[in-house]
Amino acid sequence: MGVVPGSMAVSDDNFVAFVEPHLLAVRRALVARFGLDPGLDIAADVVAWAWEHQATLRESDNPAGYLFRVGQFRSRRYLRWRRHPLVPRGQERDNEADIDLRAAVAGLPAPQRVAVLLVHAFGYSYRDAAGLLDVSEAALRNHLHRGMARLRQMVETEDVDG
Repeated sequence: MGVVPGSMAVSDDNFVAFVEPHLLAVRRALVARFGLDPGLDIAADVVAWAWEHQATLRESDNPAGYLFRVGQFRSRRYLRWRRHPLVPRGQERDNEADIDLRAAVAGLPAPQRVAVLLVHAFGYSYRDAAGLLDVSEAALRNHLHRGMARLRQMVETEDVDG
C-alpha cells in the first residue's frame, strides 16, 4: 500500500507490526469490561479506529491505554442499543451449593471486574494492568482489593445459603 498521498497512513505491514502487540491486551480488557460479544465487537471498532488514526496513535505514550479509552468511548453505542447483561436476568443467584464464579465476577462493578480478570485470570502484573487501563497502580490495587473482597463476601454468603 505505501504512503497514501495527503495522509499519514503507512503500509499494512508497518501498521500491523505497531498495533498487534497491543491488540490482545486491549481485546482482553474490553471483553472483561463489557462481556464477550460486545467486547469483541468494540475491539473490532477499535482496530478500525486505529487504522484511521494511525498518526494520533503513534504519538501516544501508551498506545494500549489509548486504544482501551477509545473502546470505552465506542462502547456507548453498544450499551445503548444492546442492553445485554453479562448474566441473564433471574440467574444472578442459583441457590445451589456450587458457586457460579462467572455470575459472581459478572456482578462486580466494571472497574473491579476488569482489574480482577486482568490480574487473576489473564496473569497481568499490576504494572501492566494499570498501564493498559491508564490508571495508577494504586488505583488498580484498590479496584482489585475491593473486587476480591466482594467476591469473597459472595462466596461466604453462598456457602451460608447453600
